[in-house]
Amino acid sequence: MLGTWLAAIGTLGLMSFAIKENPFYRFVEHVYVGIGAAHSLVMGWESLDTTAFTPISDGQYWKIIPIVIGILLFTRFIKGQMWLSRYPLSILVGLGVGLTIRGTISAQIIDQVQATLVSLSTINNIIIVFGVLSVLMFFYFTRRNDNKVFNVSSKIGRYIMMIAFGALFGNAVMGRMSLMIGRVQFLLGEWLGIL
Repeated sequence: MLGTWLAAIGTLGLMSFAIKENPFYRFVEHVYVGIGAAHSLVMGWESLDTTAFTPISDGQYWKIIPIVIGILLFTRFIKGQMWLSRYPLSILVGLGVGLTIRGTISAQIIDQVQATLVSLSTINNIIIVFGVLSVLMFFYFTRRNDNKVFNVSSKIGRYIMMIAFGALFGNAVMGRMSLMIGRVQFLLGEWLGIL
């Protein structure tokens, strides 16, 4: 019962921003940010306890190394020792860049090319290949082209992109509306009992 009332008050406070910014909205916003920060702190401590402190007490002493590297990140706040934070930061940046490049190449290049290279046995596959080639022709900017077939295909590629962007925008709007409908159903049903 208390949880339902708190959720309803929080929902009304956040929805009140639609009218204008007000103290009720700001209060709910600050409470939300505070709860989020506290949750992050507790989850961070829990993660440290389960992945570092407990294994070290069980004899896995090699886990001290990542803790020392993590502590070295905070030496940037100590005058004269700031240079020590460069080493763990370079490790983090190197790992992050390596994982990002690997994931990006796989997801945004290789998988996209494999999804386009399909047999032309069905009308859907023909539409996919024609659409991809038309969009690629739209982005062909190396020199001016007076070929009518190229220009028509480029224009079709622009229309295909407009349809795709419209579908993505519509999907985003529908997602936000479903969240809004869920909160209104909660307010009218679970909280007020009207539905």
